[in-house]
Amino acid sequence: MSTLRRHLRELDYTLILVLILLAVYSCIAILAATYGKTAVNMPSHPVLKQALYEVVGFVAMFALAFYDYRNLRRFHWWIYGVSIVLLVVVFARPAIQGAHSWIGAGPVSIQPSEFAKLALILSTSSYLASLDESEFPDDRLRRLWPVLALFVPPFLLTLKEPALGQALVMFAITGTLYTAFARRSHFVVVVVAIVVMAGLITVVATQFPDQAQVFINQVLVKHKLLKPYQADRIVTWLDPGYDPLGAGFNVHQAQIAVGSGGVFGEGLLNGIETRGGWVPNQWNDYIFTAIAEEFGFVGASALIFLFLILFYRLASLARSAQDALGTYLILGTLGMFAFQVFENIGMDMYLSPSTGITLPFISYGGSSLVANYMAIGVALSVGLRRKKLRFS
Repeated sequence: MSTLRRHLRELDYTLILVLILLAVYSCIAILAATYGKTAVNMPSHPVLKQALYEVVGFVAMFALAFYDYRNLRRFHWWIYGVSIVLLVVVFARPAIQGAHSWIGAGPVSIQPSEFAKLALILSTSSYLASLDESEFPDDRLRRLWPVLALFVPPFLLTLKEPALGQALVMFAITGTLYTAFARRSHFVVVVVAIVVMAGLITVVATQFPDQAQVFINQVLVKHKLLKPYQADRIVTWLDPGYDPLGAGFNVHQAQIAVGSGGVFGEGLLNGIETRGGWVPNQWNDYIFTAIAEEFGFVGASALIFLFLILFYRLASLARSAQDALGTYLILGTLGMFAFQVFENIGMDMYLSPSTGITLPFISYGGSSLVANYMAIGVALSVGLRRKKLRFS
């Protein structure tokens, strides 16, 4: 009982308060995006279900927060193995909206790729921590081949579903953890290579959009490296005026919704684009557009500010962790959330291609919400044990 009281005193209540505010944001935004609509793929009673998912998520978060995260290391291979099995099982299930991403069990459905991201964070963090803790630490690049071996199976299986957005999040997780592990010499090489490559691709794609479209369609699509709809999303990003009534419709309407909000927004349930249902799948991938239109620049900025506080608190917990495993676990989580937030909000304003990534803690969905809370629970567990380790 005394241990429980001590843990309750040492919880990061700033982080928990941010999560509560994000939960309120989520329910209000989902209400705005679904009120009075009868879309075929829209869930029934979405706000009520989201509130239930929030409760389940908070329970999972506190359960993991009070559980010693170091024990996860003993059976991380089992967790990783189960996640791979589930990613294979989805292909035996019927496709939903063209993707094999869900496993249904009666009224409950889970999206294995959401939990596979957590398994990837855990296994990669455990391996990197073992390298740091060895008697003779070895940071040579050849020691990082196991990281690639951990990354490739879930990445390829998720890409095959197809769920490009989730696969890219796994790439961001692995990249973040590698960057955290790499020593200065390797870090500089990696960063320079990424910057140069990204710069060249961006310059060529924006300065020669027609040639870029030909390359995408004649090379990437033709050789089945991209599906046609994925190519359309990239082309739409390169050329915002591309097919506004077809391939570019979703992003085009999303940008209109964001821009029409102005400074203070059009008011709850008063957004023209949102009430009219002009932004498809708005309760999920495009949830930010409902917030931007109905609450304006002020409401959208407040949401982004909450995410920045979340990132800051996670970074603080990672910095105070007293072992390498705790640091890597939190940094992997931070990389996952940061990439998803940037990509989801960025695609509504042509800052990044549309990839079907949900907005953490805001978009509708049980699997993503519970998985996100579980990741935060592990981070809180690291934070609760930093003082105990410090004085041991």
